[in-house]
Amino acid sequence: MRVLFTPFPATPHVNAQVPLAWALRSAGHDVRMASRPEVHDDILAAGLAAVPLGEVNGQDGATGPGRVEEPPASSGPEEEAWLGDSPFGDLAEEPAHARVHTALTARARHARRTTASRPVIAELVGFLRDWRPDLVVWDSTDHAGAVAAMADGAAHARLVTGLDLVGWTRGRYRALPRAHPDAPREDAFREWLGPILAEHGRVFAEEAVLGQWTVNSLPAPLRLPVSHRQVPVRHVPYNGFSHMPDWLCEPPTRPRVCLALDRFFLGVDGLPASAPALLDAVCDVDAEVVVPLPAGLPDALGDLPDNVRLADGVPLDLLLPSCVTLIHHGGPNDIAGALAHGVPQLMLPTRRGLGIPEARRVAEFGAGLCRQAEELSAAELRGMLLRVLRTPSFARAAAALRAASLATPPPADLVPVLERLTTAHRTSQGVKSR
Repeated sequence: MRVLFTPFPATPHVNAQVPLAWALRSAGHDVRMASRPEVHDDILAAGLAAVPLGEVNGQDGATGPGRVEEPPASSGPEEEAWLGDSPFGDLAEEPAHARVHTALTARARHARRTTASRPVIAELVGFLRDWRPDLVVWDSTDHAGAVAAMADGAAHARLVTGLDLVGWTRGRYRALPRAHPDAPREDAFREWLGPILAEHGRVFAEEAVLGQWTVNSLPAPLRLPVSHRQVPVRHVPYNGFSHMPDWLCEPPTRPRVCLALDRFFLGVDGLPASAPALLDAVCDVDAEVVVPLPAGLPDALGDLPDNVRLADGVPLDLLLPSCVTLIHHGGPNDIAGALAHGVPQLMLPTRRGLGIPEARRVAEFGAGLCRQAEELSAAELRGMLLRVLRTPSFARAAAALRAASLATPPPADLVPVLERLTTAHRTSQGVKSR
């Protein structure tokens, strides 16, 4: 088969697709990855063929301030709240139909902001019609891959690395006419994607939102109940180039905590706890605190406490096996990495980062604690860390989630499944002779 991956143009999104891409490549399939120039080095570093789309930094009007068509503004605070809040709540109860409609509209507006512009979509459609892939695997945050696959007739799958919030909400929205005849009928996804599909000779269908099937890498106990087809795959951490420092080859002499500081914690954006304050809060904890360094962060940290070690260029996949806790901002790759290694988590998502639902889900399972960063003080972080270190139930819950992850098929085992689904779903227009 010819398989095209279309990640959102950010390094974590590329890294999330690499293990499955290489599973297909190792099975003999022709694999390429199409995205913007900003992530071409990441694609090439993974040993994959990169297909350029658009120009650097949104000059073609893609996502961001320079895009050609800005999505409509939010209709109000209730809608914006859905981008940060959990839409499931008590899964035993059905949410009110007005809340479901608001949630779907908010998700569609967010997807519209993260999806490539019309010119980039047209460029991607042109590439598909030239190369004619059998299968497109597209990032759930960027629907350009879905539009291009539908235009070409290729089979296509949506790759979800966290909670399938769109799928969960979409299923309840589609059930509204039966349960609530007076429910709102507006469909923000149809209103947005329908005209784009029409430009390429296609009509809107549910697969433009959910794919013909969804590949989900979240362990089964955390996944949301959805009505569309899901294909589970084990998350395999991949962090790009990495090296193993000598000190990491030796067992730690006391509990090791990984504090994955992010630019969210540099004292900007109105956060009450700056990076130095967070480090001071853990200075007297009986633990070795290891801080992986993003670029430009060391100068913002100031003098380091004696129990803090900087880990320049060391990825979480190498650090976490020796750690008893991971503190992070709620990013999906951080959550997935901790789940893969069975490490309890302190998750500090920001509303802008949109990691609140996933963090709450892990916390509800008992594998960590969650606190929104905008509401966090350094003293609260210290208390949360001590609670996790002193309470064995967090480690037991994290180990249970790791066991669930290991029970999920790895990417290599997914290859024959994808082959069968591709044969079943691609149209005659998408069938190519070899």
